[in-house]
Amino acid sequence: MSTQLGLDKDGIQKQLHAKDYLTDAVGQIALNSISVMAGQMTYFYTNKVGMAAATVGTVLLIAKVFDAVTDLFMGKIVDKTNTKDGKARPWIKRMILPAMLAIILLFTVPAGAGNGRYVYALITNVFASAIVYTAIAVPYYTMMAYKTKSSEEKGKMGTYRSAVGYAIGVGLGIGLIPITTALGDDQRAWIILAVVLGILSAVGLFVTYKGSKEIFHEEGELAQKESSIPITEGLKMLVHNPYWIKITVFGVCMNIMYAMLMAAPIYFAQCVVGNPGFYSTVNTVNLIPSVIGFLTVGKIINKFGLAKTAKYASIIGIIGCAIRLIAPSSVVTCLVGGSIAMFATIPLISVLPAMVLNTSEVNMKNYGVRITGMTNASNSFVGKIGSGLGGSAIGWVLAAGGFDAVAAGGEVTSSVLTSVYALNIYIPMIAFIVMLLILMRYDLEDKLPQLMAENEAKYSA
Repeated sequence: MSTQLGLDKDGIQKQLHAKDYLTDAVGQIALNSISVMAGQMTYFYTNKVGMAAATVGTVLLIAKVFDAVTDLFMGKIVDKTNTKDGKARPWIKRMILPAMLAIILLFTVPAGAGNGRYVYALITNVFASAIVYTAIAVPYYTMMAYKTKSSEEKGKMGTYRSAVGYAIGVGLGIGLIPITTALGDDQRAWIILAVVLGILSAVGLFVTYKGSKEIFHEEGELAQKESSIPITEGLKMLVHNPYWIKITVFGVCMNIMYAMLMAAPIYFAQCVVGNPGFYSTVNTVNLIPSVIGFLTVGKIINKFGLAKTAKYASIIGIIGCAIRLIAPSSVVTCLVGGSIAMFATIPLISVLPAMVLNTSEVNMKNYGVRITGMTNASNSFVGKIGSGLGGSAIGWVLAAGGFDAVAAGGEVTSSVLTSVYALNIYIPMIAFIVMLLILMRYDLEDKLPQLMAENEAKYSA
């Protein structure tokens, strides 16, 4: 049936129909539901459960430490998995109920538990992010490589997944407070919302599991060799893969930039515009370029490929930031330049998973194994590291500029404005520039068809 689809621009047989992209993409519901709701835990703990902000911050930091180290282990587990359902696909099925449970447990903090609430918060955050999220994300993104060898189809899968994830993130960002307020504005309201999201996540994972089929992965002797590689040896292979290093650094920069573009405008609204409500205006305006981005990125990838699409997107992001440099305090340049930069993020988040997976062919050439699971674990790892650094950097830069005084009702000084401009303009622009420099020295995609053919010929026996 796949022969009816023809070949992609690299001459590789296509495998996926429209329904394959749709059933694959809904798996993103669980990932974004967990990440978005976990991101709201500070507000929930302090405002709805009455927990101390400082202790909550410590609890979440400890949970993040656990979270940061589980990805590569999960990648190794995927590489060792061999079942009738495949290597990555069985983990989608195994996480259906845990995903639903994890989202609900985050908000069922027992009343009157005293300090036990903090222990509960730590355990449930580690369970949701470090265990369940990781056990979904790593196999989910790895499965892309087992479905098709076409970079074009991988890029299209990334676009569909990003669109679903973006819709969940924006929908919760806009509707979270109004919905919980309408439901009673208490802990019970948040639990009700968590139950709904948990059910939707479970359904999404079930559809992805049933609608997916693994076609390409190692079998026989190659599979045994891949399974037997210790995690330390796998890490050595990855750090000696220059393309994996480049894409990992690229991914960290992208996630730092994205975290700031999403969170920093609220401080521009507060300190520069003098109206926190302007943050909603920024998000509303940014919906337009985001929608345009998702509608056009597939055609852009088909025309230019993954790496060139990312390169052009980085240039567009630099232009958007440069427009804001013309008049940093201007509302007009904020909206125009900011929307251009936001448009640039859509191709970047769409192509990153496929670009990560393609580096596994270099492992195959050098070591005779792809270690696809461990290679792809960096996709989840860089997301956590990048967003974590981005979120932390916001606090560090604001503190360096003296923002605490402003939050307490003090004067907006020049140093505060500098820190706000740094978060909204300077740091995102630097991230775009670094990504562009990496992509200018990234030629794997040009070599990939020949590399895949050589690997196939060498190891087909």
